[in-house]
Amino acid sequence: MQSDSRDRSEQPPASAYRPSAIRVLRKSVADAWSYLAFFVAANVVWVILLGLPLSLLGRLAMKPPGFASGLALTVMTLSAGNAMLFGVTNRIARGDVSLGDFRAAVADYALPSLALLVLLIGVFGLGVFNVYFYLKVLSGPWWRIIGIIWGYAAAMAALAIFYCYPVLVEQRCGPLTAIKRSALLFLDNPRYTFSIAGALLLWTVLVILPVLAGLRIVVGLSALVLCFVEAGLVALVANNALLELLRKYEMTEKKRNAAGDMPGDSGG
Repeated sequence: MQSDSRDRSEQPPASAYRPSAIRVLRKSVADAWSYLAFFVAANVVWVILLGLPLSLLGRLAMKPPGFASGLALTVMTLSAGNAMLFGVTNRIARGDVSLGDFRAAVADYALPSLALLVLLIGVFGLGVFNVYFYLKVLSGPWWRIIGIIWGYAAAMAALAIFYCYPVLVEQRCGPLTAIKRSALLFLDNPRYTFSIAGALLLWTVLVILPVLAGLRIVVGLSALVLCFVEAGLVALVANNALLELLRKYEMTEKKRNAAGDMPGDSGG
């Protein structure tokens, strides 16, 4: 008993725990390697679910009725792909994944993922429209300032969205609650979020740049990374980033559905 009490007293308090972007990135790479087959399979399935509807959408670009149907199909398959990808990588991050998690993730999160995707498209659509409207349609320094503010808000929203799908899966909450909690997590941990998002952005640029530049020597390698690694790594890092923050807020699996456990969150 004395040994247990001594161990607890030597542990730093939760308020002193500092989430580390480096720790998240290292753990994500280790997780991907430890569960390589599941990691690659999740990435490939996501690419297929996105690529096939997009190819159909390109063929229907000049046919408005068909294009609308293709766009709806793309949104639905992307939602299912996101549900699968973030569900499986969540289990990988927790060190407990199986083949059944692929089907279970789609069954459990496909509809919430669809609702979340529609909401996010609406939010970004509104942001892009306002930036264009105030910077291009209206003239004058004050309108330009408003346009810049909208642009800044859209950029901040993009960073907050980093946590949306992990929160949706980890806490099994609704899409509106996921957006709210993601925004609160970002506002409470901006430096941490910037660090992880910046690392992922740099990695993505390095992967895509050879393709855009037409560098034949490495374009094949970039294509392999995009097909087998890219989406899965982003999802895995996002899940580990959330789990790191949940540790900071002393959230356990038994309390993960409690509405008041997030910073500043007073209800579902």
